[in-house]
Amino acid sequence: MEISPKAAAVMEQRGVKKIILQNIYTFEAKRFDTLLLLMNGIGLTGNITSLSKFFQHAKKLLNPGGQLIFDSSDVAYLYDNKVPVMENYYGEILYRYEYKKQKTDWFSWLYIDKNYLLEIADKEGWRTEILSEDEHDLYLARLTPNPIKKLKQNLY
Repeated sequence: MEISPKAAAVMEQRGVKKIILQNIYTFEAKRFDTLLLLMNGIGLTGNITSLSKFFQHAKKLLNPGGQLIFDSSDVAYLYDNKVPVMENYYGEILYRYEYKKQKTDWFSWLYIDKNYLLEIADKEGWRTEILSEDEHDLYLARLTPNPIKKLKQNLY
């Protein structure tokens, strides 16, 4: 799935056989066993509020027993591990790309630390496993919808 027509064209030129040109937030035409967002693909959510919304929407895209797999990292090292008091979460980073003097618009990208991920995922009804992590605070997470959490939410 890709939102950019130009990126989709490059993917097609490189041999990708099936490209869905659509925004993941509006896509509901099919369900999947796995949603795989690598290279900090969860960053597409941009901020914590949108991450929660994405978690809610992702459940609609998964088959029963489905999973969401992504990697991310704690970017506290950008602040020498002394995270300043900020209005927004410190992992909400503004980016802009430049290539051959062409610049994109600014966009927000999310890096979420493991502990905050565990908190938000639990609140949104996901069970989280950290499959791998390294000494630089990079990790690979597997999330599955938590049926017990859903049952509790329906009781109230």
